[in-house]
Amino acid sequence: MFNDTSTAKSTSPYIKVARYPGLYRHSRSGRYYGFKKLNGKRCECSLKTTDRKIAERRLRDWMRNLEAVDRELERTTLRGLLQKFVAANQGKSAKTQATNASIIAQLRRSWAGRIDIEVRNIKPSHLDQWLALHEKRLKNTTYNRYAGLLRQLFDIAVRDRIIAQSPFECIQTSWKRPQEPVRLVPTGDQFMAIVNSIRSQRFTRHAKQTADFVEFLGVAGLG
Repeated sequence: MFNDTSTAKSTSPYIKVARYPGLYRHSRSGRYYGFKKLNGKRCECSLKTTDRKIAERRLRDWMRNLEAVDRELERTTLRGLLQKFVAANQGKSAKTQATNASIIAQLRRSWAGRIDIEVRNIKPSHLDQWLALHEKRLKNTTYNRYAGLLRQLFDIAVRDRIIAQSPFECIQTSWKRPQEPVRLVPTGDQFMAIVNSIRSQRFTRHAKQTADFVEFLGVAGLG
């Protein structure tokens, strides 16, 4: 179907670009395409450009990814990747698994589009959009848990050769500095009122000792 040279007799609309293996140009649209045989199978890819330099760069990236991706797994969906994640983390503590399950449930409910999207088609902007959807209601530490799950999720995809590069690497906000905890600290008068309230309890024999101990903690600055 594809010829190494373009001649008047050629019936293929694809013209091989001279001195650049695997690069072809469509004779009518002018778009460039990449073709490569891998493990006995012909792989092809539209480079989605009519610009020669852009086509060359995209062809190099595509061929590099061909070597990095397992062709049997490249059509894995986000749903399937989540199943892999759960299986890989089943040895974690009950608390960690509960947190992961909660985030995954949110992902399934609020992911824009279908959860059966193929992992290779997920872009950094998709992850930015999902995180932004929940960002306002999340504390920074919780946001970091959401982002951390995405990082682990797509790390699995790279290690299993589903994709060549994680889209998480290019998201806008991958981590937030944890916020300082807000502590309600009573004034001196409020603190002594608490102590006096404890000391005035009539139905316990330990009211005085308890009040003295609380007063000592406060005066000593032990919280």
